[in-house]
Amino acid sequence: MLNALNTPKQFTKYGFKTAMVGLILGMSANTFAAPPAWPDGDPSQIWDRAPGVYKESDGTWYAIFHAQTSDSNVRLHGDFINDPDGIAMTKTPGGEYYWFRGTDASFSQPPAHGDEYSFSVNRSGQTVHFVDPAARWVTPSTYGNMLSEAKSKIYMSDNYQWQSNNWTRPLQENLNIYQLHPLRFTSRNSGTPLEQVTAELNNDGVNDHINNLGVTAIELLPVAEFSGDLSWGYNPSLFYAIETSYGGPDKLKELVDTAHQNGIAVILDLEFNHIGNWDGTDGVLEAIDASWYADGQTVWGSTFNFDNPVAKHYLIQNVLYLAKEFRIDGFRFDHTHSIHASHIADGSIILEAGSGGGMDFLRELYGKTKALDNNIWFTAEELPDDWTVTADDMGSTVEGTNHAPFDSQWTDIYHDNFKNVLMGIGNGELDQLVPVFNHFGDGWQDATVYTESHDEVGNWDGRIAKNARDNRGQEMVMTSLAGTILARGTPMIFMGQEGAETQQFHIDWWNDRIPLDTYATDANQQKVLAWYKDLNQIRSNDITSFATGDSSTIYVHNIDGIAAFSRDNGKYIVVMNFKGSNWTNYDIGISGAYREIANTSWPQYNVNGGNEISRGGSESFYITDVYVPAYGVVVLERDESATVDITMTCNNGTTVEGQHVYAVGNIPELGNWDSNAAVSLDGTNYPTWSATVSLPYNTAIEWKCIKRDVGAVEWQSGNNNTYTTPYSGTGSTSGSF
Repeated sequence: MLNALNTPKQFTKYGFKTAMVGLILGMSANTFAAPPAWPDGDPSQIWDRAPGVYKESDGTWYAIFHAQTSDSNVRLHGDFINDPDGIAMTKTPGGEYYWFRGTDASFSQPPAHGDEYSFSVNRSGQTVHFVDPAARWVTPSTYGNMLSEAKSKIYMSDNYQWQSNNWTRPLQENLNIYQLHPLRFTSRNSGTPLEQVTAELNNDGVNDHINNLGVTAIELLPVAEFSGDLSWGYNPSLFYAIETSYGGPDKLKELVDTAHQNGIAVILDLEFNHIGNWDGTDGVLEAIDASWYADGQTVWGSTFNFDNPVAKHYLIQNVLYLAKEFRIDGFRFDHTHSIHASHIADGSIILEAGSGGGMDFLRELYGKTKALDNNIWFTAEELPDDWTVTADDMGSTVEGTNHAPFDSQWTDIYHDNFKNVLMGIGNGELDQLVPVFNHFGDGWQDATVYTESHDEVGNWDGRIAKNARDNRGQEMVMTSLAGTILARGTPMIFMGQEGAETQQFHIDWWNDRIPLDTYATDANQQKVLAWYKDLNQIRSNDITSFATGDSSTIYVHNIDGIAAFSRDNGKYIVVMNFKGSNWTNYDIGISGAYREIANTSWPQYNVNGGNEISRGGSESFYITDVYVPAYGVVVLERDESATVDITMTCNNGTTVEGQHVYAVGNIPELGNWDSNAAVSLDGTNYPTWSATVSLPYNTAIEWKCIKRDVGAVEWQSGNNNTYTTPYSGTGSTSGSF
């Protein structure tokens, strides 16, 4: 029998091909249906590809669709197929998939961008049509009516022409995330929601809110197709399609392209812990084959069947498709505990246990995605914290890696404890901060830190600015921003936090926006926004210290309301005041040469009109205490270039004509023991030679006197001279020939 790949050329003209399509692809109905087979006898031809209908770069068309084992006569229909019976598809030997492979010539006319199509099956004697569960693009549908209203549409990958072709995915240490909802972010621009977000990224000088924040990544709440137009996005029905009401696939590409052109990565939120809506509607996968795709029950809907090869394939290829097609830089996975623990009913989230396989699925997904690009970043919403899911070594290898299935996880104890203090929950005891600024997991990369997210300001009216301790909303937001952006790990804020937003992010059916224009015009919100931008700049100036450097809570005093944490072994100190007293000369147990690099009482940040409590922002001082304003924050940076003047003397330095005396030692300022780079001394008081040299403060040095410039270098005999420079003032050290 002729197949779609060896159609004779004389049959490829329009009229002939229409007549022949039934013969070539199996006639109509079940006549001459092809026996079960893999393409070319090779299962990888299916398993290494995504399901759905699409054209590959070599011009080959694929249609891959799973149906129930008892279904028969599975067919592809579309605007590009004139035969009402459609095109017959071939079943794989185990019933995993039905497939079709062809070229443009295999159809009545070549499928075009936007053409509608569907699959049909014979089920219990009835012909039933289905939207493609892996459709890249669909028509709109109303809530609860996805199955009856949505139509699959052909999406041509090359319809969008990328501009940011030199972009490379960033390392995790470079991520500083701004989380937003595509629709609920803004309405001040024109176009679809995705276009409106793009306008805030394009750096055109008009409404460039995101572009001007100094963030390095945006995280979009889920954009997979859901029914209706209003949702947080956590009820996807079609996981490959980009939500039509947001603008569809090309508008997502445009957003990513624009972000990349401006140095900003894009992270997508994925919902793999359940299928469809909480009320059981719009479960397209379940309608097609609940026994293969679904297994168990959560409070949000049916669980995926994580140990079924077709269900796993659907999800793994989904992530690979999003990463390749849209050049996505990372993924956040919602409530991952209900994935890897789906086999354990807990009576609250997992209502009915599934058969398991969740952890194996996640590890396979992680390994295959990392094989595509190791810099694609995975973070988990793992509640409560479980550092197993981000472990460096799981003790076994899956898809080439021993790593656990996530690079990072939303850190619950960081959020809960810090927010309790910011809001005065549980008496607001500062002792809760002790674990907040210490280490998590088995490496810096394990923690994604935040104080506001869509859940925390949406499931309840939980904005920090509205619920802060002592009604100090804006001040506590500024404290939350400092504690987040300057923390170890990967920081994230939720849209509006940068402007001390008080408005709740209401649940799905609301259609409000955050007032971006107000952030630029309200005097105090301008100051909060300026504080956030400058914190981002501070982090950007020393990414390694802030992302990966040591972190520890170094001081907590509940009565005074003072807490402090140290970054990179004291290179940075962040002091927070949660009460109403201004403090000068407050002892938190540090000493050294430090300068203030940010202080909420400075005029550009001062939202409460209080006095400026500061040592100044440009000059470094040797300090043993700190200044910190009421309900404020001061950020200190150690001045590692601070020096003290040291008089270095060499006695008994008798010389011959042309010979001079120098000091050479173990630090760069003294030549690193290179006699050619030694410091020249003055012989005015011959045979005593001396000079005043600027050396780093509090530094142990070893050095010697040398004679040079005539003949061989003559070194001071005996042991090295040793000296530790003071923290401040002047000092002296001497040696002798």
